[in-house]
Amino acid sequence: MAGSQFRQVNTGIWHSLSLIGIFAVLFNRFSISAKDLTPRGVPLSRAALYDAEKDFACLDGTKLIPFSLVNDDYCDCADGSDEPGTSACPNGRFFCLNAGHKSIYIVSSRVNDGICDCCDGSEEFDFACPNTCDEMGRAAREEAERAVRLAKEGFQKRLEMSQVGKTYRQSKTEERSRLETDRQHAEVIKDEKQMLRDEAETPEKAALEEYRRLEDERKQKDDQEEKQRSEEEAEDMFRLLDSNDDGKITVSEIQVRQTFDRNKDGIVSDEEASFFLNLEAEMSKEDFLKSGWLLAKPYFLMEKGMFSPPEPEHMMPEPEHTVPETVHTEPTEPNSQEAEYHDFEDDEAEDLGDPSEKPLEHKELSDDEQDELDTPKEEPAAEEQKPKYDEQTMELIGIADKARSEFHEADKVFRDISNKLQELNDVLNVDFGDDERFTPLHGQCFDFEDREYVYTLCPFKDANQRGKNGGGVVNLGKWGSWSGPEDNKYLQMLYDRGQSCWNGPARSARIFIKCGIENRVTAVSEPSRCEYHFDFISPSACQNPDSLVHPHDEL
Repeated sequence: MAGSQFRQVNTGIWHSLSLIGIFAVLFNRFSISAKDLTPRGVPLSRAALYDAEKDFACLDGTKLIPFSLVNDDYCDCADGSDEPGTSACPNGRFFCLNAGHKSIYIVSSRVNDGICDCCDGSEEFDFACPNTCDEMGRAAREEAERAVRLAKEGFQKRLEMSQVGKTYRQSKTEERSRLETDRQHAEVIKDEKQMLRDEAETPEKAALEEYRRLEDERKQKDDQEEKQRSEEEAEDMFRLLDSNDDGKITVSEIQVRQTFDRNKDGIVSDEEASFFLNLEAEMSKEDFLKSGWLLAKPYFLMEKGMFSPPEPEHMMPEPEHTVPETVHTEPTEPNSQEAEYHDFEDDEAEDLGDPSEKPLEHKELSDDEQDELDTPKEEPAAEEQKPKYDEQTMELIGIADKARSEFHEADKVFRDISNKLQELNDVLNVDFGDDERFTPLHGQCFDFEDREYVYTLCPFKDANQRGKNGGGVVNLGKWGSWSGPEDNKYLQMLYDRGQSCWNGPARSARIFIKCGIENRVTAVSEPSRCEYHFDFISPSACQNPDSLVHPHDEL
């Protein structure tokens, strides 16, 4: 009886110890949920893959192992799926339930490392971590609610921007239609004015060509007469200088005339005389007419007070009215010629005084003499006031001028309308978003300052940089295109073709747009040489909060 009772007690104790041992092993490997018993680190959604009554199949399908090897702190599966609750596998993952907050996965190396990574502390089983999931969940929910409010406010502003953009596009489209009509009308008027101009210019051109022909003939006649006068004048001077009528001028014949005293020392030296003979001892008539007269003429004019650059040439007395008379009076008597010369020189001295003081002496001329000098100066003004063309030609020119003026005015109106139409087309061809929400940004500029620079972003135009301590503006790029991902290209802008870097590529800027309740540049960086990144917030990037897909949190 006693032995039977002893065996029963022993059997009870054994069963109790066995249950305790089994529970200890299971506690090490499993966590208990309301529905299932799952290994530590495995979410409820994967409980079916970890059936304790079956051998465990590695999740990559490469191996089948006894379930007793799951969470035994030894990595058997290549994908680490047999050790979800230990740090044995370097590529394993531990699931944090984090009830009251957001469930997450952490890498297996963080399991039981003495640092609390899960807010519920489930990954640390050698010591107890405080459970902060409720507090973190509450803060996360508050932040989520704030983000939702901002998203709703931003999306509402996006709708407003979109409406502004649509209204703007509609008004500009209507304006383009009006301008196209105006341009057609202006082109018709311009063509009519051009035809009238051409018709008016035809008789004008013929009249002007006839006038030019007559003017050329008159000029040729005047040139011929002037040439003849010059030749006659040169021949008269040659006869005057050729005192012995031997057909040539010598140094001695030059030296008798004080006219050729270049340095005004009272003597005409051999060098001074030979200068007028091209450095020769004598000069023939032919050579004098070709070159000698060109050298001597200015001195004859100065002798007579006629060489004065500010005065028009037609005011000078004609040489043939004075010199030829002297030549024809006594052509063979040098003494008479010298007398005449000295008489002339005395007269000039009385009127002009010292040649070096001639400008002063001109101011002291008598009133009658001054009137004689002033009278010819008024002739050019009188000539300028005379009509250049005859009355009939002037009438044709007036008609043509009026036609040209009307054409230029019509052409200007046409070009102005064409330019406005081109500018309008350039704006309408810009992609302002699928709902025109980026349109209000067009024409605006936004600045951002850091310690050294001021960055300016002008959407759909360009991006620039300037130093805060002076220096010029550096163009970082001109509007290029939208460059966001395929699912939403309107999240990034590309500005390229900027100012070239020193020994580098042309600068460029990429604009990253995020949702915000205002339009503002929040940061600028240069991650690589000559490539700039702008962070820009705008309601135009806000999405409809109701359409956003929220990930499922296993709470």
